Amino acid sequence: MEDINKTNDEIEIDISALMKLLKKNIKMIVICTVLGAVIAFLVTNFFMTKKYASTARIYLVPKVTEQGVVDSTALNSNSKMVNNYVSLMQGETILSKVADELNIENVEEVKNSLSITNVNETEIIDVKATTDDPKKSQAIVSKTVDIFFKEMQEKLDIKNMTISDQPKVNDVPVSPSKKMNTAVGSMAGLLLSCGY
Repeated sequence: MEDINKTNDEIEIDISALMKLLKKNIKMIVICTVLGAVIAFLVTNFFMTKKYASTARIYLVPKVTEQGVVDSTALNSNSKMVNNYVSLMQGETILSKVADELNIENVEEVKNSLSITNVNETEIIDVKATTDDPKKSQAIVSKTVDIFFKEMQEKLDIKNMTISDQPKVNDVPVSPSKKMNTAVGSMAGLLLSCGY
């Protein structure tokens, strides 16, 4: 019993000593935390490359019967074709034409900037480009969708696709996140000050 009391006393002494130490160094802790946040904000604002995104949304329109009902066979067919369309859009044929028409020397640049995904197993495809120029992002998405539609109509006679959301020039960067980086900087400053 005496050993337990002794342990509790030691813990109380350690916590009170820690609180006194923190109180004594509060200025240093605050300065380091604020300094870390300011440095992270400045680095994010002035030294990190901003990235801009543009997105188009393609919808595979299901066939409607004469009675005005969606044809379930066509709907199932569309669901199965979505992954094929995503793969075709990511293929060398489409991307090399996009690079040629936009005067981008490297097809890999187009490929690396694009993200083409099926939205939650629906008949919707999102085509997104992220680059360091908002106009270039929009141009890559627009050209990819245009060339894909043209290829599908000419070679496969597919006409059941429509663009539900047109790509736009988005002047608000998607990365880096000023808020997140500033918070990380302040936490780093706090940890540094506590270690000091």
